[in-house]
Amino acid sequence: MALIESAFSVMSEKPLAVPGTIDNAELIRYLRAKIDQLLVVMGSQPLRPEELDDATLIALDPIGIIAESFGQVIAHLYATNNRLDIARNEIRTILDTLGAAVVVLDLEDRVEDCNRRALDWFFDGGERAQVIGHPAAEVCTCAAALGEVRSSADGSSHSTNIHGRDVQVVASKICDEAGQHAQTVMLFTDIGEQKTIERHLQLYAEVFSHIGEGILITDADNRIIEINDAVTRITGYARDELIGADPGKLKSGLHKPAFYAGMWRTLRAQGHWQGEVFDRTRDGRVVPLLQTISEVRNADDKLTHRIAVMADISSMKEAQTRLDFLAHHDVLTALPNRLLFNDRLHHAIERAQRDKSALALLFIDLDRFKNINDSLGHHVGDLLLIEAARRIKSLARRADTVARFGGDEFVVLMESGASHESAAHLAEKLVVAFKQPFTVTGTELHIGCSIGITLYPDDGTDAVSLLKNADAAMYRAKESGRDGHYRYTAELSAATNSKLELDNALRSAVRDGGFELHYQPIVDIKRGEVIACEALLRWPQAPAGASTPDLFVPVAEETRLIVPLGHWVVREALTRFQAWQAEGLTLDYISVNISAVQMAQPDFPDSIISLLLESGVAGHHLQIEITENVLMGNIDLCSWVLTQLREHGIRTAIDDFGTGYSSLSYLKRLPIDNLKIDRSFVRDIPGDPNDCAIAAAVVSLARTLGMDTIAEGIETLEQQNYLARIGCDKVQGYLHSRPLPAADFLTFVRQAHPFRTGDST
Repeated sequence: MALIESAFSVMSEKPLAVPGTIDNAELIRYLRAKIDQLLVVMGSQPLRPEELDDATLIALDPIGIIAESFGQVIAHLYATNNRLDIARNEIRTILDTLGAAVVVLDLEDRVEDCNRRALDWFFDGGERAQVIGHPAAEVCTCAAALGEVRSSADGSSHSTNIHGRDVQVVASKICDEAGQHAQTVMLFTDIGEQKTIERHLQLYAEVFSHIGEGILITDADNRIIEINDAVTRITGYARDELIGADPGKLKSGLHKPAFYAGMWRTLRAQGHWQGEVFDRTRDGRVVPLLQTISEVRNADDKLTHRIAVMADISSMKEAQTRLDFLAHHDVLTALPNRLLFNDRLHHAIERAQRDKSALALLFIDLDRFKNINDSLGHHVGDLLLIEAARRIKSLARRADTVARFGGDEFVVLMESGASHESAAHLAEKLVVAFKQPFTVTGTELHIGCSIGITLYPDDGTDAVSLLKNADAAMYRAKESGRDGHYRYTAELSAATNSKLELDNALRSAVRDGGFELHYQPIVDIKRGEVIACEALLRWPQAPAGASTPDLFVPVAEETRLIVPLGHWVVREALTRFQAWQAEGLTLDYISVNISAVQMAQPDFPDSIISLLLESGVAGHHLQIEITENVLMGNIDLCSWVLTQLREHGIRTAIDDFGTGYSSLSYLKRLPIDNLKIDRSFVRDIPGDPNDCAIAAAVVSLARTLGMDTIAEGIETLEQQNYLARIGCDKVQGYLHSRPLPAADFLTFVRQAHPFRTGDST
């Protein structure tokens, strides 16, 4: 630009504007000097005097010379301007595509030049023509910052923030030919992204340094070039001991060469490998590591590095070992649990099948353990179980498997040399040992054990059969008086199957309504009339051997089917009583039997009261019968239940009185209306003086406590007459009627014949 301006400065002079006195020769000399000056400025070769002397010039047409000279000047000028335009455009394009902003200010802070990025950053994206030549304060959004940068221009680089943008600034002074400061060129580079990258790199460095997993980096030749602190912590090696070394330095020697060969094959084929490795630390310990090794390749797919990430899984391994132990062992006794025992039993059966050998199984249940657990608490019970486990294990052979099956049940599996004799011998030793007292927390405790024995293949060829039959044999040992052992037999299996069939039949009958009620009259001897009845459960389609309540009710109680069945009995009895009332039959009450399982239900009182309201029968028309054993099982619960029922008028009778607990203190604590003398005391009166004395005592006791007595099982007039003489005025039994279906009972009560009362004197 300076060159062009100089050329135009020369041409701006007016060479023809000379005094008129100058002759032609002088004019030519003047023009030649000016042309020479112009050509020198333009860089052309000037005319030489020897090439054009004065005579020649005078002879030539001066106008032609002028035209020729200026034609040369103009042509050269156009060519130069064209080259300058091309250079200027190239420079402008470079500046505009530059990733930095360029601003040129003169000494008065006027914008002399700027590139496209500077326009976008500092001049609101305006056009160059709108800012060139204008003071920065007028057109720049950050003029003060630019002025500060210009004033500190020394060619050095520094970072700052301009207009919310992090930039790296280089500001340089441009001097003129005289060495005076003429311009300031400022270069602004956006370093926001660079700072973000630096922050990320710093974060990565922190992560690399503090991450819990060890990170080890090797070069393509498998030499360690970098590790983090975790590698030092895991391996025990200092950094300088590993840098430059081969990772094989950490090998434990526990892996075979095939392990490493497989690892390298996978790594080369897939670019990564993961697995468990046992390495050796600096102090010689073997540590399990979970390692992930990955290859790093460049753009040409050439291997440059490998990165191994390692995690010490020692604690995880220990935890897994502990979990495996807990999954297969009893927490309390540390014996194998049911899961592990079943697995060992299956394998033992497979070996016995292969070797044609025998197995023996002992199923052990502690006797009277529940009493200790309930009275002294579960803590003492747990300690007792631990001692029991030790005692069993001490008597079993080392080759035998002793396991806790759950609760107070243990099993022993005998393999080598197993026979009925060896199993019975061990069982006898266990029975004798468990008769010896246990000392727990300073207290001497006495329990026993019942043991069931099965043998493979005689008593079962699979684990389920052997265990089931051993369990059945154990229960037979309990039924035989406890503190003993019993060998499984086929007859026992038949009994077990019969019980199972009865259980299934009961469930079906409860579900399908297979039961019905029969009603036995309760007769007032003095009045000679039926005053009440007892509802008795009957099962018309009961399996053989289970047709009476004393056979199927215990099974119903054991399976808790007695709860829905008992609910049905009360509802059916109340519905029948209400129907009889509608037909004009007047009875004082209807009596139903209640089991201990029903009484233990939290909602039992509410369910009875709800059934009363549903039927519309008044509470005093319902009597529940419970045995002494039910009362004494939980007298506090019974007291609460019976009190709740008494508030609604419901009566209570003690059934089979005299056959249960001898304590009579409950009689004054409970709201009881009737005592029912058991048939066992009625059967032999009046011939047996002891039965007569018991019956008389019961009647006297009831009268004293304000209760009535009912004698059950009356079959003769002599029995009834004696009972009448001692003050018992209510009876029920075959003398008057068997339990009858509802329709037959109604007919019976309506018969006109008098009851046989005999001699009541």
